[in-house]
Amino acid sequence: MGDAPEKKRRKLTTALKEAIGAQSQKAEENIEKPIALALISDNKSAQDLLNKVQASRRPQTVLETTLKLCKEKKSEAHVEEAFLSIFRKHFSILGIDSAVSCWKLIEEHLNESESPNEISIANEFINTANLLGHGFGVLLQTIKAGLPNVIQRAWKQDRKVYSLSIAYSFMCLILAKNTYGDNQTDSSSVSEYWKSEVLKEKSMRKHYGMKMISAMSGDKELIESLGSPSEISEDQLELLSKVFLNHLEFFSVSLHETNSIQLLSKVIETHLENNQLKVLAARVRSSEIENSSTLYSAVITASRRFFEISETDLILIEDLKTIKQKEVMKQLASISAVCPKSRTTSSKNHKKLEELFDFIQKVADKTQETKYLIAFSLLTLNFSLIFDDFNSGCLKTLKSLPEDVLEKLVKIGKDSSEKVKKVLMEAKASAEEEKAPKKFTNRSGAEIIEKLESDDVSTADLLSLLQDVHLPETRKEIFDSLVKFAEDMVGGESLSEIKLFNQIIEMYGGTPLESLALQIVFSRVAADGWTEMDQTPGTEKSDESWFTVLVEMISLLETAMKSAKSSIVKSYTAIFCQLFSQVLKNTQKFVRNSLNAVASRTLSSEMETLFVLRRHKLIQGVSRLVDGMKRNESYFSMLTASIIGDAVFYGSDSLLAMSKLHSLADKNASGLLATNLPVVERTRYKKFLSTITRASKRVY
Repeated sequence: MGDAPEKKRRKLTTALKEAIGAQSQKAEENIEKPIALALISDNKSAQDLLNKVQASRRPQTVLETTLKLCKEKKSEAHVEEAFLSIFRKHFSILGIDSAVSCWKLIEEHLNESESPNEISIANEFINTANLLGHGFGVLLQTIKAGLPNVIQRAWKQDRKVYSLSIAYSFMCLILAKNTYGDNQTDSSSVSEYWKSEVLKEKSMRKHYGMKMISAMSGDKELIESLGSPSEISEDQLELLSKVFLNHLEFFSVSLHETNSIQLLSKVIETHLENNQLKVLAARVRSSEIENSSTLYSAVITASRRFFEISETDLILIEDLKTIKQKEVMKQLASISAVCPKSRTTSSKNHKKLEELFDFIQKVADKTQETKYLIAFSLLTLNFSLIFDDFNSGCLKTLKSLPEDVLEKLVKIGKDSSEKVKKVLMEAKASAEEEKAPKKFTNRSGAEIIEKLESDDVSTADLLSLLQDVHLPETRKEIFDSLVKFAEDMVGGESLSEIKLFNQIIEMYGGTPLESLALQIVFSRVAADGWTEMDQTPGTEKSDESWFTVLVEMISLLETAMKSAKSSIVKSYTAIFCQLFSQVLKNTQKFVRNSLNAVASRTLSSEMETLFVLRRHKLIQGVSRLVDGMKRNESYFSMLTASIIGDAVFYGSDSLLAMSKLHSLADKNASGLLATNLPVVERTRYKKFLSTITRASKRVY
């Protein structure tokens, strides 16, 4: 006789409970062993082990087990990126209660363990958790209450690097809270808190690394103390170089030049080793700090160490700040005397040398004084002599010199070696060829298509060719080949691409092919990241000047509005607004960085004037774009509120454009923004709403 239905149900329930309990118990038992193995393995092996146990699905369990094992194994365990990537995602989605519990667990292990792993995990928590979100004040207070003791404990145990590391994360958190929190306070309160709660040990106030981090609080006494040269120990150099790079604008004007060179050379060496010099070049170029002398010395210091070059071979021009341009040019004689070495450079090092040449050329373009440009050009020539490799990088830097300077260098170098004379003459000839006046031509479609289908045509070459296409029939004939070229090019590498997009819109605007041309252009602009310059410093895809990219992007959007207005208002209104919003935010960031650079009071009057002109050019540019949108008000009024909401945080940095946007917006936009924006953005909007309203009123 079979079991009754109720008895069967009870048996099934019992079996399910046992199965769930067994599975949970099995998971807890099985996860500890692979994590223990992962902690003593390299990053790749650790990643494989964590993937096998599907660690990312149980991040809290992984965290608890990792902290437990780190405490037991101490120096044997190493928390690598494989672990941190799991914790990073986990911390970013925690709610307030879970975040407080998670931090208390981390803090407990910070106070009990002496390994660096807990410091790494704590830094990750501070950098990724939603600490400034609404309602997270309890968590902030919890961190502020316990973290100073952790910093002091590590310091007393002579674990200074780890103490500096967590202190830096803590300082960034306090500054972020002070700047972006609901209850903003002045900088003096940050300084007072840091002195009273963190710098309790006398040795902390004398230590150079801790003074660097503490000076970020705005304490004038600490900032002034950084003006004297100091010794930086080798074990702290990597950490402090990262701090220096993250706050380049601040430390470039506050540190003594000796220490700036030491830290910046470490930054260059690290980026050279990791093949990230392009990223560093973009960061330096966007910093708006005139530090050519420091950069020049840092490049030489880093190169001597990395390529193992002696001081007699790679020549440093001393006192570059004070000597005159003529004296810099005379250094050509001593550089020319360097004999080519029989260096057997590997393909890897050869590639790094090319990257270094590219970096030098980009930072040289940023300098405002000719003597620094000459110094960087002579440096590339020096490298070419050492490695007996006169590549395009050397020529590119030399031919960027002013015509009269290059002519003088040719005269000075007439007694130099044949190789030096040859490269100088090539640079001069190339510069003259580029500046020669261009003759009018009217190219045929077959000629353009042949060039488009060849493998060696560059974007700059194509741009030059398209300027010679004048007949509508020819433009229609080459359209398909031009589209294929635009789709297949790498993208995001030079300003000539934006100029090419501009040319395409002008060529096909007002024709039946207008909509297709605009589709190609907008998709490539978005895909290549030309409007994503407001990300973390160093992630810009363009290697060109930030200011110049913004100018070209404003010009592109203006051209689209004028030449392809029909397609903009009918099909691409939302895309146009999105691109404009990103350009507007980039303009705000540029204005803010420019104001900070001027406020540093380290710039010459000419540089300050240049910064003012650049700011005004960008502000007027984005305002003109709003005027173009105003002429087609019915198409843009419903979308304007989203642009204002997107750019409202730093709206005061582009008040003219914001006030025009506000007057263009739908009548319900003000109420929508005042009630639906996030807390911080809503507060910012309310603060300058009265200013925008006054600016939007008619003047009778």
